[in-house]
Amino acid sequence: MAIVLTERMKGWIELMGCHLCVATPEGVPWVTVSRFAKVTKPDQISFAMEKGEIGVIEAALSQNPWVAIGVSKQGGIRAAYQFKGKGKVLRSGTEFDTIRELATGIATDAVLIVDLTELYCTKPGAEAGQRLDIMAPDAVDAWEKARWTDIPGK
Repeated sequence: MAIVLTERMKGWIELMGCHLCVATPEGVPWVTVSRFAKVTKPDQISFAMEKGEIGVIEAALSQNPWVAIGVSKQGGIRAAYQFKGKGKVLRSGTEFDTIRELATGIATDAVLIVDLTELYCTKPGAEAGQRLDIMAPDAVDAWEKARWTDIPGK
């Protein structure tokens, strides 16, 4: 099934920034933080990244495009999701320019675009690890609304 991010997920992603994890083909993990994230399609997130941020993950990403994403700051419990997908790095072009202009205060060296393919619950307890992308988008929205009522930024 296709991933469609809920309004609540979009709010957490865009307001809190994200931790981005990649791994080498041998499985060695590398993690960095992107302070600016924008949901650019229902199943896509774009990150404006400074030189030091993209520098941490770019070598591994060039060998293995899979990216795992978690919401930063205090989102670990309230935004209890792990998003996964394939990433690509842009340093020029329309998409790069659009995100760079939106990311005020960020010295954008690169834009990482991640096309999402998997979504998991990381809420502690019995639901931890539950795969949500196998549910219909309306079912994910209902599942989420049954657990939380807050929408960041509203």
